[in-house]
Amino acid sequence: MLPLISGSAIAATLLILIHFFGLRLRQKLDFSHIQFLTALISKTQSVRRINNYLLLLLRLFFVASALGAFLLFLFQTKNNSAVSPDKVSVVMDTSWSMQSASLEKERSKAEIAFDAASDILKGASNNSKNPEKRNSGADTVNTPEGQTTFTSPQGLVDELGITSRSTTSYLLSDFQKSTYSPEFLKSLPKEQSITLVSLANDVVSNIYIDSVWLEQPILLPNALAGISVRLASSLLKESSQIKVSASEGDKLLGATQVLLDPAQKAIAHFRIQLNSNAEKQITFSVEDPATSFDNQYFIILPKPSSVHIKVSRTQGGNDPIVQAYKSEPAFNFSQSSAGNPGLWIIDIPANGGTSALATSIKSWVNGGGSVLLIPDGQAQQSTVSFLASLGLQGVSEESKETGAKPLKQPDMSDAFFRQIFEKEVKNMKMPEAKPVLRWQSSFHTILKFTDNAPFLSTFRVGNGNVHLFAAPITMASSIVAHPLFVPVLYQLALSTNASRIVLSHQPNNGNITVPLEQELASKQPYALSIGGQTFIPDQRVRQNQLFLTLPKDLGRPGFYSVLRDGKTISSIALNIPRAESKLEAYTVDELKEILADHGGSIQVLEPKERVSLQKQLQKETGGPSLWKYCLILCFLCLVVEAIILSTKKSGSVI
Repeated sequence: MLPLISGSAIAATLLILIHFFGLRLRQKLDFSHIQFLTALISKTQSVRRINNYLLLLLRLFFVASALGAFLLFLFQTKNNSAVSPDKVSVVMDTSWSMQSASLEKERSKAEIAFDAASDILKGASNNSKNPEKRNSGADTVNTPEGQTTFTSPQGLVDELGITSRSTTSYLLSDFQKSTYSPEFLKSLPKEQSITLVSLANDVVSNIYIDSVWLEQPILLPNALAGISVRLASSLLKESSQIKVSASEGDKLLGATQVLLDPAQKAIAHFRIQLNSNAEKQITFSVEDPATSFDNQYFIILPKPSSVHIKVSRTQGGNDPIVQAYKSEPAFNFSQSSAGNPGLWIIDIPANGGTSALATSIKSWVNGGGSVLLIPDGQAQQSTVSFLASLGLQGVSEESKETGAKPLKQPDMSDAFFRQIFEKEVKNMKMPEAKPVLRWQSSFHTILKFTDNAPFLSTFRVGNGNVHLFAAPITMASSIVAHPLFVPVLYQLALSTNASRIVLSHQPNNGNITVPLEQELASKQPYALSIGGQTFIPDQRVRQNQLFLTLPKDLGRPGFYSVLRDGKTISSIALNIPRAESKLEAYTVDELKEILADHGGSIQVLEPKERVSLQKQLQKETGGPSLWKYCLILCFLCLVVEAIILSTKKSGSVI
């Protein structure tokens, strides 16, 4: 660099010497009659002097501009080589949100990311014969050779963790706010050179199905199942009428329309006819042509069933609890404990009960069943000891002097009472009861006395629930005639099976939990099958629950068969995670603000239509091509000098 600067200084010095001393050789001739030309000669000399200084200035500008163009060209070439290093790592987001529309018309974010990744890898190949390459993961789009993929923030961390510090990483994603928290973005490594390529699009809205649930906790044979479908939107600008339909295979089961407002949710209701003894695979579809990747939602309605009721009471046909349950066909009475345990109604013996009874109750609740315990009118210390042996701690005898007390009106905001009454009943007249037991704490207190002492509470024991009344329940009890009595009993029984109905699964970081009716005695692993393809995910079984970690290549929503030993034991419905449908994303400026502490180690940009990403990276790093402007300045200097010289020649005086 020093010889170049020295040579430029010598050239400028020579230019000055030639300018002042070597422009023209003059010869003086005496002429006696030039008095009349004196004024003209003086004026011409002044003009020549100004022109000469202007020519000197232009030539100095020419030399400086030529030197600047050369230096800026070398500097930009060096920066461009830094933008296209020998080792690059291209990591592309292949989550479901990348299937939504990009800023370019009729192209998805995944397609734009694919082109950008290919452009980066092509530039790296042109600058190095051996660019770093790794095997790409299979996902919703084909990925160019040398590119890896991630489907979650944790996947991104895993990919960055296996790259060296000398590697420049390019992350192509839409950076959804529902997926990437500011804390996670700030945790990106500062010692690595990272470029975030944002593919966010805040123009195209998305309408999707947020959730689906049953309007009743149990499905009865040959009945209508009430199903609620909640719709939500992302980036919706104005209210819209949305069509929702339900189908089973190619058969349309029903359709409706709901009004969906921006930033709000709407609920559509369906009534689906159930078969006698078969599950139904239902697909709900929402009409949204602008963003179609999440327009369907899959659920499986299980086989209709009934709740098993087992009774151990001495009142016989006069038992008000048995009469309440027998009036509803959803409840099936049996003394057998085979299969689903259901609800076991037990009178606590006056002497407290035997250890064999306590063992049977523990076995029942460990199998997922529920127990309803009703004390005798003369509860003794043996009753308290029996309850303590079941795991109900803190229960004691109520004072014998305590008389009947009125019950407190139930809390209608409690989820237990949500479906009992269509509307809230105010100033409800409540019955009275004489408690024989009392306790301070429980898992859930359903009904209380007016002094806040519990009347009916639920205790968590093992894998099930134990419900305990504080007073005996007989035909003489005033609560039996109250309109709250039967609905409360039904809710106690239905809650036994409600948690077991799983309509669908949304993988949380690739993990799902599948309930098993009974664990099969086999060493063969569970497998998932769809469309002739079979997958064996990582798995473990605990307490009749199958925990699965889905592989990356199993991201397709739909109906899957759960296999073991080649036999289908159940079916599940997989749906796109709800967070993927929320397309609100960080802008480039927001990402730059969040990552301001990283300095120059992280760049953020967004691809432009019909502009190579490699050229964008060069422009972002090296800035505009200033050396071109220097060349233009050189040309202008030559043009101006030519004009001055031509004017000087035409206006010279002999």
